[in-house]
Amino acid sequence: MKRALARLVALLALACTGMAAADETHVAADVSREILVMLRLPPPHYRSGANYGGAYVDAAGGAARRRIADGLARAQGLSVLSGWPMPAIGVDCYVLRVPAGADLDEVARRVARDSRVEWAQPVHRFRALAAVVAAAAPSAQTSLYALQPSARLWRLDDLHKVSTGRGVRVAVIDSGVDAAHPDLAGRIELERNFVDARSDVAEAHGTAVAGIIGARADRGMGVVGIAPQARLLALRACWEESATLTLCSSFTLAQALQAAIAADAEVINLSLSGPDDRLLARLIDAAIERGAIVVGAVDARAPGGGFPASHAGVLAVSDRLGAGAAVLSAPGDDVPAPAPGARWNFVSGSSFAAAQVAGMLALAREVTPRPAMRQSSAWVRFPADSPDGAAGYVDACATLRHSVPTLSCLPPGEGTARVPR
Repeated sequence: MKRALARLVALLALACTGMAAADETHVAADVSREILVMLRLPPPHYRSGANYGGAYVDAAGGAARRRIADGLARAQGLSVLSGWPMPAIGVDCYVLRVPAGADLDEVARRVARDSRVEWAQPVHRFRALAAVVAAAAPSAQTSLYALQPSARLWRLDDLHKVSTGRGVRVAVIDSGVDAAHPDLAGRIELERNFVDARSDVAEAHGTAVAGIIGARADRGMGVVGIAPQARLLALRACWEESATLTLCSSFTLAQALQAAIAADAEVINLSLSGPDDRLLARLIDAAIERGAIVVGAVDARAPGGGFPASHAGVLAVSDRLGAGAAVLSAPGDDVPAPAPGARWNFVSGSSFAAAQVAGMLALAREVTPRPAMRQSSAWVRFPADSPDGAAGYVDACATLRHSVPTLSCLPPGEGTARVPR
């Protein structure tokens, strides 16, 4: 009861989270001349096990740290654009604008010499891992379930007999989600926008990822989510630069991760990739330490699969078979998914493979005690024709059977399940 009450308080706090002093609107898309400066929170303010909603009971302390940030900025010829509390890792995070032509790394090093600064770093850009979206699918009057790879390879109907992800909180840290889409109506528990001040922003990538994870299963048309009764947290940290390019920043992603931790998200999906990032790494570690499962999409063009997929503790997912022993593979080719405006598209890429694994883990979480899934990678199972981890195939039925031994995903007499190569 206390835990549920704490979550409710955190969700309410998220509606008004921010620095004690209102910051000017920060345009997240312009990050090429920005650094992040982390100021330490005093020990009495940050307590392990406290409420991580980010709402400040110590308004005077927050205002004092803002004055410190302003002073640091003036001393270095910079300007403070925005700030956000990150109590999950014990810092306040400020965005500072750097003069044109200045070296971001050098400026960050200079600022970090101040004893009040935990560390400073450039703002990095990240991009969603999605291929060009194919032609629009049929209208809302058509069921696309038979075209879903999960329906055939994972026998989703059988999985839903034992688990639908009921009550499992899944954070979709992505671009805007169309919460009014017929497949997603009533499926979004929390919406936040960390990119700009707009409300109800509907974008293609985030809508597709959310639908693949948690679209409704009761309509008889459109698509069926892997975990249709999961509680989706739509945290907008990315924006559409064009129809085929979705970008995010260190700061917006950090705000969304802090919000996911505050809301006690049990699965966090990150269908994106970029450079190693200290702030995001610290927040991911904090989420994992609190029992969340973090899923990251693999970038085949980046060393080690890109960050955050390469980060310790993150479940790395690719849409390619045989991507490596440490990488899981899941369907990611021509996956039907909802699109803004009551439309549907066929989408491809590691983004959507990761979304399917996130949905599968929500199914597993419903039927598995939370402490038992702390080492989530140990719960993922592979088909009988693939040595454990050798090719990275995911067998959703075998994964759930770990917790539900009676589960069968095959018609009688078919024998052992296999995933086609």
